[in-house]
Amino acid sequence: MNRFLGAMAICVALAGCATVNPMAFDKGAKSIDTSEKSVVLMAVEVSRSDDSRYVPKPIAVKLELPNAQSKEERQNFKLDADKDTVADGDRIVYLTRMALKPGKYKLGDVTGLANAFPFVGTFVVPLLMDLDVKPNSITYIGRVTAKLRPRQGEEFRAGPVVPLIDQSVTGLSGGTWDVTTENLSQKDLALYRTHFPALASATIDNAPLPPFDRAAVQRWWEGGTSPAPTTQPAPVVPSK
Repeated sequence: MNRFLGAMAICVALAGCATVNPMAFDKGAKSIDTSEKSVVLMAVEVSRSDDSRYVPKPIAVKLELPNAQSKEERQNFKLDADKDTVADGDRIVYLTRMALKPGKYKLGDVTGLANAFPFVGTFVVPLLMDLDVKPNSITYIGRVTAKLRPRQGEEFRAGPVVPLIDQSVTGLSGGTWDVTTENLSQKDLALYRTHFPALASATIDNAPLPPFDRAAVQRWWEGGTSPAPTTQPAPVVPSK
Protein backbone atom coordinates (compact mmCIF):
# COMPACT_ATOMS: atom_id res chain seq x y z
CA MET A 1 0.00 0.00 0.00
CA ASN A 2 1.43 3.40 -0.92
CA ARG A 3 1.44 6.35 1.44
CA PHE A 4 -1.59 8.09 -0.11
CA LEU A 5 -3.93 5.17 0.51
CA GLY A 6 -2.68 4.59 4.04
CA ALA A 7 -2.96 8.25 4.99
CA MET A 8 -6.45 8.58 3.52
CA ALA A 9 -7.64 5.53 5.46
CA ILE A 10 -6.23 6.88 8.73
CA CYS A 11 -8.11 10.16 8.51
CA VAL A 12 -11.35 8.55 7.45
CA ALA A 13 -11.15 6.64 10.74
CA LEU A 14 -9.92 9.61 12.77
CA ALA A 15 -12.06 12.62 11.95
CA GLY A 16 -10.32 15.86 12.74
CA CYS A 17 -6.66 14.86 12.55
CA ALA A 18 -5.49 18.47 12.24
CA THR A 19 -6.41 21.98 13.31
CA VAL A 20 -8.15 23.77 10.43
CA ASN A 21 -7.34 27.46 10.12
CA PRO A 22 -8.55 30.33 7.95
CA MET A 23 -5.97 32.60 6.40
CA ALA A 24 -4.33 35.07 8.79
CA PHE A 25 -6.10 38.13 7.37
CA ASP A 26 -8.38 39.16 4.54
CA LYS A 27 -8.71 42.08 2.14
CA GLY A 28 -10.49 44.14 4.76
CA ALA A 29 -7.72 43.94 7.37
CA LYS A 30 -6.08 47.25 8.28
CA SER A 31 -3.05 45.86 10.14
CA ILE A 32 -1.26 42.60 10.94
CA ASP A 33 -0.30 41.53 14.47
CA THR A 34 2.78 39.29 14.59
CA SER A 35 3.40 39.48 18.34
CA GLU A 36 2.28 35.88 18.97
CA LYS A 37 2.19 34.36 15.50
CA SER A 38 4.27 35.24 12.48
CA VAL A 39 2.82 35.19 8.97
CA VAL A 40 4.12 33.07 6.10
CA LEU A 41 3.22 34.07 2.53
CA MET A 42 3.31 31.39 -0.16
CA ALA A 43 1.81 31.65 -3.64
CA VAL A 44 0.33 28.42 -5.00
CA GLU A 45 -0.49 27.59 -8.62
CA VAL A 46 -2.01 24.23 -9.59
CA SER A 47 -2.89 23.31 -13.18
CA ARG A 48 -2.86 20.44 -15.66
CA SER A 49 -1.13 19.85 -18.97
CA ASP A 50 -4.30 19.02 -20.95
CA ASP A 51 -7.64 20.77 -21.50
CA SER A 52 -9.73 18.46 -19.31
CA ARG A 53 -12.76 19.99 -17.61
CA TYR A 54 -11.55 18.46 -14.35
CA VAL A 55 -9.52 21.47 -13.29
CA PRO A 56 -7.50 20.88 -10.09
CA LYS A 57 -8.37 23.31 -7.30
CA PRO A 58 -6.32 23.41 -4.09
CA ILE A 59 -8.33 23.44 -0.88
CA ALA A 60 -5.70 23.27 1.89
CA VAL A 61 -2.01 23.74 2.68
CA LYS A 62 -0.70 21.46 5.43
CA LEU A 63 2.10 21.94 7.89
CA GLU A 64 3.09 20.14 11.06
CA LEU A 65 5.66 20.23 13.80
CA PRO A 66 8.47 17.66 13.51
CA ASN A 67 7.25 14.31 14.90
CA ALA A 68 3.73 15.70 15.31
CA GLN A 69 1.46 13.52 17.42
CA SER A 70 -1.64 15.60 18.05
CA LYS A 71 -4.23 17.61 16.17
CA GLU A 72 -2.78 20.80 17.66
CA GLU A 73 0.65 20.01 16.19
CA ARG A 74 -0.81 19.71 12.68
CA GLN A 75 -2.04 22.85 10.96
CA ASN A 76 -4.22 22.92 7.86
CA PHE A 77 -4.85 26.27 6.17
CA LYS A 78 -7.97 26.22 4.05
CA LEU A 79 -8.06 27.93 0.67
CA ASP A 80 -11.04 29.79 -0.76
CA ALA A 81 -11.21 30.30 -4.51
CA ASP A 82 -13.34 33.44 -4.04
CA LYS A 83 -11.14 35.12 -1.41
CA ASP A 84 -7.60 33.87 -1.99
CA THR A 85 -7.09 33.86 -5.77
CA VAL A 86 -5.69 36.48 -8.12
CA ALA A 87 -4.99 36.48 -11.83
CA ASP A 88 -1.40 36.50 -13.03
CA GLY A 89 -1.88 36.81 -16.76
CA ASP A 90 -3.80 33.68 -17.75
CA ARG A 91 -2.80 31.91 -14.53
CA ILE A 92 -4.83 31.63 -11.34
CA VAL A 93 -2.67 31.99 -8.22
CA TYR A 94 -3.69 31.36 -4.61
CA LEU A 95 -2.10 33.79 -2.16
CA THR A 96 -1.78 32.01 1.18
CA ARG A 97 -1.34 33.94 4.44
CA MET A 98 -0.53 31.46 7.19
CA ALA A 99 -0.26 32.50 10.84
CA LEU A 100 2.19 30.23 12.68
CA LYS A 101 3.92 30.30 16.03
CA PRO A 102 7.69 30.68 15.64
CA GLY A 103 9.54 27.39 15.22
CA LYS A 104 10.44 24.62 12.83
CA TYR A 105 7.78 22.97 10.67
CA LYS A 106 7.37 20.41 7.94
CA LEU A 107 5.61 21.87 4.92
CA GLY A 108 3.78 18.70 4.00
CA ASP A 109 1.51 19.13 1.02
CA VAL A 110 -1.22 20.93 -0.85
CA THR A 111 -4.47 18.97 -1.16
CA GLY A 112 -7.43 19.62 -3.39
CA LEU A 113 -10.21 18.55 -5.72
CA ALA A 114 -10.83 18.19 -9.43
CA ASN A 115 -14.58 18.06 -9.89
CA ALA A 116 -17.14 18.40 -12.65
CA PHE A 117 -20.48 16.60 -12.68
CA PRO A 118 -20.75 13.73 -12.00
CA PHE A 119 -17.25 12.96 -10.67
CA VAL A 120 -15.11 14.35 -7.84
CA GLY A 121 -11.42 13.50 -7.68
CA THR A 122 -9.02 14.27 -4.83
CA PHE A 123 -5.33 15.03 -5.11
CA VAL A 124 -2.20 15.61 -3.05
CA VAL A 125 0.81 17.68 -4.08
CA PRO A 126 3.53 16.42 -1.69
CA LEU A 127 6.24 18.95 -0.84
CA LEU A 128 8.12 17.51 2.17
CA MET A 129 10.08 20.68 2.90
CA ASP A 130 11.49 22.14 6.09
CA LEU A 131 10.27 25.56 7.15
CA ASP A 132 11.74 27.75 9.90
CA VAL A 133 9.33 30.45 11.08
CA LYS A 134 11.04 33.42 12.72
CA PRO A 135 9.33 35.41 15.50
CA ASN A 136 7.56 38.72 14.82
CA SER A 137 7.91 38.38 11.07
CA ILE A 138 6.07 38.35 7.77
CA THR A 139 7.98 36.15 5.34
CA TYR A 140 7.51 35.31 1.68
CA ILE A 141 8.74 31.78 0.91
CA GLY A 142 8.11 31.66 -2.84
CA ARG A 143 5.66 30.32 -5.39
CA VAL A 144 4.86 26.61 -5.57
CA THR A 145 3.73 25.55 -9.04
CA ALA A 146 2.32 22.07 -9.65
CA LYS A 147 1.26 20.84 -13.09
CA LEU A 148 -0.59 17.56 -13.57
CA ARG A 149 0.61 15.29 -16.38
CA PRO A 150 0.23 11.59 -17.25
CA ARG A 151 2.23 9.33 -14.99
CA GLN A 152 5.10 7.29 -16.45
CA GLY A 153 6.24 3.99 -14.97
CA GLU A 154 6.20 3.98 -11.18
CA GLU A 155 6.16 7.76 -10.65
CA PHE A 156 4.23 8.89 -7.58
CA ARG A 157 0.55 9.39 -8.23
CA ALA A 158 -1.16 12.76 -8.17
CA GLY A 159 -3.95 11.28 -6.05
CA PRO A 160 -5.16 8.02 -4.54
CA VAL A 161 -6.47 5.14 -6.65
CA VAL A 162 -9.86 4.93 -4.92
CA PRO A 163 -12.66 5.62 -5.61
CA LEU A 164 -11.62 3.94 -8.84
CA ILE A 165 -13.95 5.63 -11.35
CA ASP A 166 -13.70 9.17 -9.97
CA GLN A 167 -9.92 9.09 -9.65
CA SER A 168 -9.47 7.57 -13.09
CA VAL A 169 -11.89 9.85 -14.98
CA THR A 170 -10.43 12.97 -13.39
CA GLY A 171 -6.92 11.83 -14.35
CA LEU A 172 -5.58 11.95 -10.80
CA SER A 173 -4.79 8.30 -10.16
CA GLY A 174 -3.11 8.08 -13.56
CA GLY A 175 -1.27 11.36 -13.24
CA THR A 176 1.69 12.81 -11.40
CA TRP A 177 2.86 16.32 -10.57
CA ASP A 178 5.70 18.34 -11.99
CA VAL A 179 6.48 20.68 -9.11
CA THR A 180 8.69 23.76 -9.00
CA THR A 181 9.46 26.28 -6.28
CA GLU A 182 10.43 29.75 -7.48
CA ASN A 183 11.46 33.00 -5.86
CA LEU A 184 9.09 35.35 -7.66
CA SER A 185 9.16 37.93 -4.91
CA GLN A 186 8.98 40.97 -7.16
CA LYS A 187 5.88 39.71 -8.96
CA ASP A 188 4.18 37.92 -6.07
CA LEU A 189 4.68 40.62 -3.45
CA ALA A 190 3.20 43.16 -5.85
CA LEU A 191 0.11 40.91 -6.05
CA TYR A 192 -0.01 40.56 -2.27
CA ARG A 193 0.33 44.26 -1.61
CA THR A 194 -2.27 45.16 -4.24
CA HIS A 195 -4.91 42.74 -3.01
CA PHE A 196 -4.26 42.92 0.73
CA PRO A 197 -3.93 46.56 1.88
CA ALA A 198 -2.59 45.52 5.30
CA LEU A 199 0.61 44.46 3.51
CA ALA A 200 1.02 47.69 1.55
CA SER A 201 3.61 49.18 3.88
CA ALA A 202 4.61 46.06 5.82
CA THR A 203 8.19 44.81 6.01
CA ILE A 204 8.29 41.42 4.31
CA ASP A 205 11.29 39.12 4.58
CA ASN A 206 12.32 36.88 1.71
CA ALA A 207 13.25 33.26 2.52
CA PRO A 208 12.67 31.10 -0.58
CA LEU A 209 11.91 27.41 -0.28
CA PRO A 210 14.54 24.94 -1.55
CA PRO A 211 14.06 23.25 -4.93
CA PHE A 212 11.49 20.46 -5.05
CA ASP A 213 13.17 17.11 -4.33
CA ARG A 214 11.36 14.63 -6.56
CA ALA A 215 13.56 11.72 -5.51
CA ALA A 216 12.72 12.28 -1.82
CA VAL A 217 9.00 12.45 -2.59
CA GLN A 218 9.24 9.27 -4.66
CA ARG A 219 10.90 7.45 -1.75
CA TRP A 220 8.22 8.71 0.62
CA TRP A 221 5.45 7.63 -1.75
CA GLU A 222 6.96 4.15 -2.04
CA GLY A 223 7.02 3.88 1.74
CA GLY A 224 10.65 4.78 2.35
CA THR A 225 12.21 6.61 5.25
CA SER A 226 11.80 10.21 4.09
CA PRO A 227 9.75 12.41 6.43
CA ALA A 228 6.03 11.99 5.76
CA PRO A 229 3.80 15.03 5.27
CA THR A 230 0.64 15.84 7.14
CA THR A 231 -1.94 13.08 7.13
CA GLN A 232 -4.54 13.42 4.40
CA PRO A 233 -8.17 14.30 5.12
CA ALA A 234 -11.22 12.36 4.07
CA PRO A 235 -12.39 13.49 0.60
CA VAL A 236 -14.53 16.65 0.66
CA VAL A 237 -17.44 16.98 -1.74
CA PRO A 238 -17.99 20.61 -2.73
CA SER A 239 -21.38 22.19 -2.08
CA LYS A 240 -21.77 23.36 -5.66
